Amino acid sequence: MVDGSYIMSRENGWTETKVGRVFKASDNFSVSENRSMIKESVYVAHVGAHTDFIDKFSPLLNGLSRFVFLGDGAPWMWKWVNDFYPDAVQILDFYHAFEKICQWASLVFTDKEWLTKWCDQTKEWLLTDCLNEVLIQLQDTDCKGDKLEKKQALLTYLNNNAHRMRYKTFLEHGYLIGSGAIESAQRTVVQHRLKRSGQRWSLKGGQQVLNIRTKNLSNQWSQVTKLVRMKT
Repeated sequence: MVDGSYIMSRENGWTETKVGRVFKASDNFSVSENRSMIKESVYVAHVGAHTDFIDKFSPLLNGLSRFVFLGDGAPWMWKWVNDFYPDAVQILDFYHAFEKICQWASLVFTDKEWLTKWCDQTKEWLLTDCLNEVLIQLQDTDCKGDKLEKKQALLTYLNNNAHRMRYKTFLEHGYLIGSGAIESAQRTVVQHRLKRSGQRWSLKGGQQVLNIRTKNLSNQWSQVTKLVRMKT
């Protein structure tokens, strides 16, 4: 899983920070009907461009043979996966896709009751691998001007991601379809330490703190202590 957030840097103002999280399917277990927990993960974080992030993230995947990538639809991520892991399963975060559809619907339907029913039906179709029904529903919805332009953009987005939206099939294989695990990682790795009130980080200092935090959260603190001993 991969996601981005921002920290306030001294050099560039708000600067994107990307976090990657890798875990085995066997380390993800259910604690209740609607909640799961991941026992062990390896993290990487980078302040800056996605190209440099990829250089840091890719080594975590060395030696692994089967991959499932889950993300919110960032084009750079899918291009990277297609280029280097063409056999991997790709999943578009369900909640991101559903929210995107309902945001458009809220612009078109002024009747709140009808909007709720429309979104509920859309959700049911998405979760039963009936994306075509969603596309037909969108195409048949009459709208003009800016709403029409946004509808066309949404249709393009959904068609481009159709193979990443087979949510019923993914769930049947035991895959996650939501990005809660990486959003949680953003909070744990980045926000809890680097987004406190009034904080402004140098790019170098922010990266160094993230390096330490990812090693600690990945149960790799021995690598840090080894480096400290080598310096003393």
